[in-house]
Amino acid sequence: MKIEVIKPSDIELQKYIECFYILTHSKQEGKTTYFTFPSIFSIISISSNTEVIRTNEFIKTIESSKQNFNSNLDTQFTSPLLIQYEGNVKEITTYFKPLGLNAFLNKPLNYYCNSNETVFLPFSDYKTIMNSILRIRSSNNIIKQLENYWYNKLKKNVQFKLEKAVKTIVENPNRSISSVASENNLSHKTLISNFNKDVCKTPTEFRKIVRFRKTLQYKEKNSLTQLSYLSNYFDQAHMIKDFNRLTGYNPKDFFKNLSSLDEKINWIFT
Repeated sequence: MKIEVIKPSDIELQKYIECFYILTHSKQEGKTTYFTFPSIFSIISISSNTEVIRTNEFIKTIESSKQNFNSNLDTQFTSPLLIQYEGNVKEITTYFKPLGLNAFLNKPLNYYCNSNETVFLPFSDYKTIMNSILRIRSSNNIIKQLENYWYNKLKKNVQFKLEKAVKTIVENPNRSISSVASENNLSHKTLISNFNKDVCKTPTEFRKIVRFRKTLQYKEKNSLTQLSYLSNYFDQAHMIKDFNRLTGYNPKDFFKNLSSLDEKINWIFT
């Protein structure tokens, strides 16, 4: 399985998009299976001529003889997901920063998360353009066309009600949710409602994932005790408890088995 991780080159898009990655899986590899873990990003994956089987526990993408298009949005999961590829599969994934995808959409993020539609199709021209991008061979040209598309969908002078609140939690996840609400002149209830609408997670869920993701930045050359404090856990027991919920592993076993493409993309292969 070949994976290319590419950062957006456009300065304006860098505010909203963390990275793109292009995954190519061959039939000769058989089945490739790994666990992926909760993220603060909104993740869009596209593929064609595939069968995508999704549950709350796993996503399986299988080569298909049918001429079709699959596009999925993942932003709500708060426990590990088993990912599996089988056959010849080409998948292009875009990682949007917290609130980043909202800068392009015409409706709140939770509209797309709660939709009965299994395929994410946010615009009338989306399927046609994304299908054409999937047919491009050159990685550089794929990213160029993706950036052109998203740049043209970007809403000008976009402002987010939760921008300050999200930044506060990312920078200091030990802040109480009540204090974050108060600082933004919101009631606790309204803050939760806005998070559910624009982030598709509660503030508490978001904060828990922020702490977990911080450990991936500091994992090198730090003991678990040091790591717990660097990542804003109250103590090592707190970190172990959250790790078990978010990854299904204790921290020691998690880091022992972890494979990292970069600090944002971390998997455990099975």
